[in-house]
Amino acid sequence: MLPFLEAALWIALASIPFVFVGMTFLHAAKRPQWVWALSGRTQIVWIATLLIGNLVWPIGVPAAIYYLIRVRPVLVAAESGDMDRLLDSA
Repeated sequence: MLPFLEAALWIALASIPFVFVGMTFLHAAKRPQWVWALSGRTQIVWIATLLIGNLVWPIGVPAAIYYLIRVRPVLVAAESGDMDRLLDSA
């Protein structure tokens, strides 16, 4: 394989966790404060965790997965006004 292609492949593979954690960071940062208050979660804690996790990938990737599976659905339910779903997750 050409050295340029091999380097490009490694860079692309290495950037996957960075992009994944970064996308979850952006989702957490753009939610309004009232959504976080309704969900019972703390925005600053999640933003800090994901920001630090973007620098330390072994921490960031599991935190981002947990955010996407457990926290994000509650935030979306709170923002859309789905109180049944919000109360079920509490």
